[in-house]
Formats: sequence, structure tokens, C-alpha cells
Amino acid sequence: MQCVRPACHLRQAQARGTVNRSVLPHGSPRLRHNKIESAANRGVYNFSILSTQSSKISDPLVAARQYFWDAVKARDIDKLVSLLDAETVWMPPNDTSLYGPAEVEDWWKDYFEYFRITAITEPERELTICGELAIEHTTYMIAITPMKGETRIRDNGRMLTIWKQQPDGSWKMWRAIWNSVRPVGSGTNRYMSRLLQKRNRTK
Repeated sequence: MQCVRPACHLRQAQARGTVNRSVLPHGSPRLRHNKIESAANRGVYNFSILSTQSSKISDPLVAARQYFWDAVKARDIDKLVSLLDAETVWMPPNDTSLYGPAEVEDWWKDYFEYFRITAITEPERELTICGELAIEHTTYMIAITPMKGETRIRDNGRMLTIWKQQPDGSWKMWRAIWNSVRPVGSGTNRYMSRLLQKRNRTK
């Protein structure tokens, strides 16, 4: 099955479909919409483009994405694990890859021991669905509060998530990778260096 490649990056308010039309490419929105509807009939969707017009096709991952960030802000491990595919692989920055829900769960437990995410926005979101896989690219702005009362960390980054549709029709996180766009020694890179130092001391 051939997937539709993103035609542009559309800025949205917290991935809720609010589009800044000043960044739309030239051409007729109605014509672009017709082309996407044709692609949708083949089971291939790009929701960053679909969001420019009303459509019978709804974004199936808006709720799941919000559920993920709600779980992160609440430091709710059980909710996070419930979103993971059985064969999930996560690739956090400056760290080894995590294979399976158990390793991802341990990673988040380490994270929550030291940090609390207090605010998160995703000014850009792009989603393409091809068969049972959904490729989601987002950018984020985040505020993180250290649990021991240190200076709050602000960070900007980007994340690529591949969701996999389950037999019951739900979507689970199959692959995830993200990184900060801040220079080394700032943003969340400060956290990663501390976590790695802690792990090395316990070996």
C-alpha cells in the first residue's frame, strides 16, 4: 500500500485541529481536500491536511494522544503502559533503546522519580495513516519541574510516534523516538545526563 507523504507542516494548537492558514501551500483548499478524500478511499490519510476542511473522516488518534500526555502529567504508570503495543520499542535521547512494555515502564519510573512534567503543548502535529500503522510527527514545548526543588526546566523538541492498530480497533504506541532541539547541557539533556550518571553508579 502506497502512503501519502506530507505536503506541508501545519501549525496546530495542542494537536486539536486549530490550523494557522497562513502556512498553507498555494492552491485550492477544496482541490487538495478532494485529492486527500480520494487517498482516504484507499485507506491512506494525512490528517494535517484533512484538518483544513470538514470531512467525514475523523482523526482517530487525537484522544489517544491527549490520554498519553494526561498520563505523563499525572505520573500515571498504569495509564502509560496501557497505551503500549506488546512489541513496542522506544528510543529516548542519549539512552539505549527500550524493548517491550516492561523496559518502557522502568524508564518512566526512573523519570518520575526525579521530574514532573507540569505543562506541555504541541504546536505542530502531522499524522499519516497507512493500513494498520499511523505515523505521527509532533513538535513540543514542555515545562519540567525537578522533584527536589531545583530550577524548572523548559525545553523544545520533536517526537515521532508510530501507532499500531490492534485487533479490537484501538491504537497502541508501537515505536517512539524524540529529542530536544536545545544545545547539549540545556533543556531535558540535563536530565538525561543525571539519569545516566545514576545508572553508572549503581552498576
